Amino acid sequence: MKRVYGVPLGRLAETLATLPNRERSAYAAGPGAFSDYTVQTWPNRESMARSVRMQQRGAPRVGMWKPVVPLAETEGF
Repeated sequence: MKRVYGVPLGRLAETLATLPNRERSAYAAGPGAFSDYTVQTWPNRESMARSVRMQQRGAPRVGMWKPVVPLAETEGF
């Protein structure tokens, strides 16, 4: 089950440092300059990596997922 959190701009670093499942979590920025962030936790790391890699293959845009723990070169393909 995916868990989604809304995080204010000033609390992002604190929230990412205290997440219980950092290895399978990612965050995305909102559409505005001072918008909130969305933090999502996937059921497993493989599905999170696949979602991130699919977005990276497309055109860059605001709101793309960024993993909390960086992906290895071979993950998500």
